[in-house]
Amino acid sequence: MPGGPTVPNSSPDSDPLRELLVDASKVDRQAIADALKERVAIDPSSGRLVLLPAYQALDARRKVLAILLARKAAVLLEVVDTEALANREIAELSGLASGTAAPSVRSLKELRLVDQDENRAYFIANARLFDAIRFMTVGGAS
Repeated sequence: MPGGPTVPNSSPDSDPLRELLVDASKVDRQAIADALKERVAIDPSSGRLVLLPAYQALDARRKVLAILLARKAAVLLEVVDTEALANREIAELSGLASGTAAPSVRSLKELRLVDQDENRAYFIANARLFDAIRFMTVGGAS
């Protein structure tokens, strides 16, 4: 039989694979909120990112990830329309000098933690979300 044997008289509720079903949007939202807590907040009326005290303790690459992650959150909250940010915007929002922000973004792209759109603006792809969060909050390659 393809897929292996079936269990007679088993109800769908007793299927152990059902434990694997989760609402991905809720998981993503919780993971983003946990990662940004005490680091970056979002002004609900303007979408402006507010850098909180714990943000200052991050190194340059983690600051860039925090900014891109906060921008993703702002899009999910429907406070802003576009997720991707150009190098110049990342530098402005992060408080980093452009000579620090640009190499940090390039490094994150090489690590495949951020991606670029057709306009060469940067964003965190959904498929890399948990890797980016782990790098930002726990650590990663230095």
